[in-house]
Amino acid sequence: MDTIEFIRQAIEATHGQVDDSMTAMTEEQFNSVPAGTANPISATFLHCLNSEDFFIQKVIQDKPRLWEDQGWGEKTAVTNTPGYGGNWEEFKHRTLALEPVLAYQKAVRAATAAYLARLTPAELDRPVKFPGGDRSVGAMLILLITHTLCHAGEIAVLKGIQGVKGLPY
Repeated sequence: MDTIEFIRQAIEATHGQVDDSMTAMTEEQFNSVPAGTANPISATFLHCLNSEDFFIQKVIQDKPRLWEDQGWGEKTAVTNTPGYGGNWEEFKHRTLALEPVLAYQKAVRAATAAYLARLTPAELDRPVKFPGGDRSVGAMLILLITHTLCHAGEIAVLKGIQGVKGLPY
C-alpha cells in the first residue's frame, strides 16, 4: 500500500469511527448537557465537522470553508461553531436539530473525498499556514485523523454517561 492509499483508508476508517459513535443517536442524546465541564455531543460533533472543513478547505486548499460558502450556519441555526468563533458554553444552553448537522457532515465528507481523490505524494510535503505555525499537508491530514478520533471517543463516552451504548460493538 502506498502512502496516499494509506491516508485515504485512515481517513475513511476515522469517519467510520465517528459514524459508530453517532449510531442510534437521538435528539435528546445529541443535546444532553453532561455534568461538570464536558460539552454536549452537539457541540463536540459540530466542532469535529467544522475542524475537518477548516483543515481541508481553508488550511490545505485556501478556499472558504463550506460552512460559509454553502450557508451551513443558516441551515443548522448556528451562527458561530464551537472553537471557530463560538463559545463552547453557549451550546450548553441550546438545542440543535440533528438532521441539518448530519447534512453538513455529508457535505464535508464529500469535499474531503474530492480532495483526497486528487492527493499526490508531492502534495503531502507542501507547506501550509496553520495557527501556531506552518505545517505540511501531510501533517495536517495526520492532525485531522487524530483530532477526529479523539472526538469520536469523546462522543462515545458522552453516550455512555447517558446510559446508552457508546459504540455498537
